[in-house]
Amino acid sequence: MAKKESKFNKLINRYDFLKNVMVLLSGSSIALLIPFLITPILTRFFTPENFGLWGTYSAVVGIFAVIACGRYELALLLPKEEKKAMNMYAGALLISLLLSIFLLIPIYFFGKSFSEKVGFPDLSNWLYIVPIALFTNGIIQASNYWHNRNKKFNVLSVGRIIQSSSTASSNLAIGKFTYFPGGLIVSTVLGQILLSIFYVVRMRIFSLWRYVSMAEIKSVLKEYREFPVKSGAGIFLNILKEQIPIFLLGYYFDAVVVGFYTLIIRLFGVPLTLLAGSIGQVYYQKAVEMNNAGKSLFRMYSKTTLRMLAFLALPVAAVMIWGGSIFGFVFGQEWAEAGQILVIFTIYYAIRFVISSQSSLLLVFKKLGIELAFNSIALVLQLGSLIIGALQNDYYLSLYLMSITGSVIYAMLGIYLWVYLKTRK
Repeated sequence: MAKKESKFNKLINRYDFLKNVMVLLSGSSIALLIPFLITPILTRFFTPENFGLWGTYSAVVGIFAVIACGRYELALLLPKEEKKAMNMYAGALLISLLLSIFLLIPIYFFGKSFSEKVGFPDLSNWLYIVPIALFTNGIIQASNYWHNRNKKFNVLSVGRIIQSSSTASSNLAIGKFTYFPGGLIVSTVLGQILLSIFYVVRMRIFSLWRYVSMAEIKSVLKEYREFPVKSGAGIFLNILKEQIPIFLLGYYFDAVVVGFYTLIIRLFGVPLTLLAGSIGQVYYQKAVEMNNAGKSLFRMYSKTTLRMLAFLALPVAAVMIWGGSIFGFVFGQEWAEAGQILVIFTIYYAIRFVISSQSSLLLVFKKLGIELAFNSIALVLQLGSLIIGALQNDYYLSLYLMSITGSVIYAMLGIYLWVYLKTRK
C-alpha cells in the first residue's frame, strides 16, 4: 500500500510541476505572440535607428535591472516564515528605490558623453527615465518571486499578458498617430508600470505590510547576504555579456547595425529569455522542494535537457534554412540584412535557452562560484569577439565569433551540471 501511495505521490508531484510550467508558458506564449505579430507593422513605422535607440536604452536599464533588488528576490522562496519573507520583499524594494535615485547622479554628469560615444546622441534625454524603469523593474522582480513562492503562477501568466498587450497597443498608437523616435521607449516603460501595479495589487500588500519593520529588514538582509555578494556579481557579469554588444556595435560600427541586432533580440532573444525564465521559475521552486526532501535532481535535469533539445531541433533547422530569405519580405526590405544576423545566432539562442532555463540549479546547490566563473569567461569571450571584428572592420566577424563562443560556453555549463548531478549523492 505504501509503495502504491509513493507512486501516486510521484505522479501528483510530476503533474503539479508540469501544470505550473504550462500555466506560466500559456501566459508567456500569448505575451510573446503579441509583439511578434505587430513587429512587421512596427518596422514600417520605426526605422532601424529608432530600434537601435530603444535597444541601447533597454541595454542600460537591463544592466542595472538585474541587481535592482540586490538579488534578494531569489531568496524569497527560502524562508519558511511569511513574516521573514515579507521583510525580505520590503528590503528588496528599498534597495531598488535607493539604486534608482543614485543613478540620477551619473546620468546627469555622464549621460550626454556616454550617449554620443555609443552612437545615439538623442539617448541622453531618455536616460532620465531610466530610474523610473529601474524601480518598476525592481517591483516586478520581487513580486515575481513572491507569487512564485505562493505558487500563484496564474497571476504571473496574466501579468505578462497585461504588460505585453499594453506595450504593443502603445507602440502601435504612437507609431500611427504621434510618431517620435523614442516611442518604443515610452511604450516599454508604460507596460512595466502597469505590470508592477497589477502584481502589487494581487499580493494584497497592505494586509501583509504590518509584518514589516526596519529592524526585521536589516536582520533578514544580513542573514541572506550571500545572494548580493556572490550571485549579484555573477548576474551582473552575465547581463554585461548580453548587453555590451549593443554598446560596442554602436561604438565600433553604426546605428543601423545596432537596429538590426536589436530587432533580432526583440523577436528571438527576449522571447526565448522570457520562456526560459518562465520554465526556470517553476524549475527553481521544484528543485528547492526536491533538494530539501533529499531527492536526486539528475533525472529531472537530464529528461528536461534532452526533451528541450529534441523539441528545438526542427525550428532551429527551419530558421537556419529559410530564416534569412524571408526576413525582408515579412519585415520590409530595409530589414533584410537582419535576417542574416538571425541565422548566425540561431544555434546559440537554442543552446542558451536549454541551459539557462535550468541554471537555477547553481543557486539550489549554492554553486555561486561556478556561476561567477562562467559569466566572467563568457563576458571576456564576447568582448574579444567584438574587438576582433572591430579590428578587421567586419561586424559579421564579430557576430559569428559571439555566436560560436557563446554556444560553446553554455554547452560547457550544461555538461558541468550533467556531471555534477549524476555524481552527487
